[in-house]
Amino acid sequence: MKRICFVNYDMTVTGGVEQVTTSLANAFCNDYEVYIFAIFGKDGKVPYEWDERIHYHAELKWDCRIRKRIQKCFKPFKKYIKENQIDLVFLMENHPALTVSPVRFFTRARYVFCDHGALINEQEKKDITAFRFWASLISHKTVTLTEQNRQDYIRRFHMNPKKVQSIYNWIAPEILECRGEYDHTSKKIITVGRFSEEKGYDMLVEVAKRVLTVHPDWEWHLYGTGDTLEEIRESIEKNHLTSQVIFKGNVKQVYRKFGDYAFLVLPSYREGLPLVLLEAKACGLPMISFDVMTGPREIIEDGKDGYLIEPYNLDKMAQRIEELMLDDEKRAAFSEYTKEGIQRFEKEQIYRQWQELIEELTKHA
Repeated sequence: MKRICFVNYDMTVTGGVEQVTTSLANAFCNDYEVYIFAIFGKDGKVPYEWDERIHYHAELKWDCRIRKRIQKCFKPFKKYIKENQIDLVFLMENHPALTVSPVRFFTRARYVFCDHGALINEQEKKDITAFRFWASLISHKTVTLTEQNRQDYIRRFHMNPKKVQSIYNWIAPEILECRGEYDHTSKKIITVGRFSEEKGYDMLVEVAKRVLTVHPDWEWHLYGTGDTLEEIRESIEKNHLTSQVIFKGNVKQVYRKFGDYAFLVLPSYREGLPLVLLEAKACGLPMISFDVMTGPREIIEDGKDGYLIEPYNLDKMAQRIEELMLDDEKRAAFSEYTKEGIQRFEKEQIYRQWQELIEELTKHA
């Protein structure tokens, strides 16, 4: 049985990359021997339900500077790959890829760089762009979440098109099974995501001020934790929104809560292929998102199952939110339309693409 290893930054935090890693690792256990190597998270609790066949190792306890991180991980990771006779390594995002990339030249394993973001959304960040270039250069294959991001890699880095492939995240069958009858009487909005600068919670506060103060019977629930949580909490208190904006923390399988809500709002500055939008679509929840360069447009059909807003236009975002708040028939119609196009994200179809990729790269292993 071929052996594959996922390399992640920290599996003790909750985020899209960690959820995708969990989903892939659990699925691959049926056909491969699966390992997960985390840079950080030693002695921490993993908040995901893993197949008992998954082998897990976290190397470092505390975060540190990149150079020190590379130095500390080089020997342990090389030993881990060799001792476990790993055939294929999935580098899950930029920092893990940069941290362990030197080992690539000292083992027989094949490497796949998985970019869960979008090149065009962070092109002004020269360090991140350089990380992506290096990771795609040293890897045998690069996998992007969207076709647009694939084309950006080919154009920006002059890559051979055969070396870059786009594969969607799938919607887990258990999420599809959670779809119930839409509650058009709900007066609660939901946002799910890590509290970090790119997730746009600062913009969410500004929009919440505009819509909640004139709709005192509505609430906005925020699920997640992260670095900017306390900052956003203080902003909510400062703007006297604590009775309507409710912090719900981390919740496992948060999609099971979607049936309680009227619609979902994604205020991010940038995205790859937002997992939370896929889950919302699967559960029949109308969606509102900024039309950032990659991701939301491949999931939301504007005016049919949600709204795509000109990036960072807070007035328009507030207007569209209020439209849905005031029109339960439109919300119900949007919910019904979420069934369209769901087949593109079904697990069986997407798993087959991953299998073909693994077999292609390890056929001589």
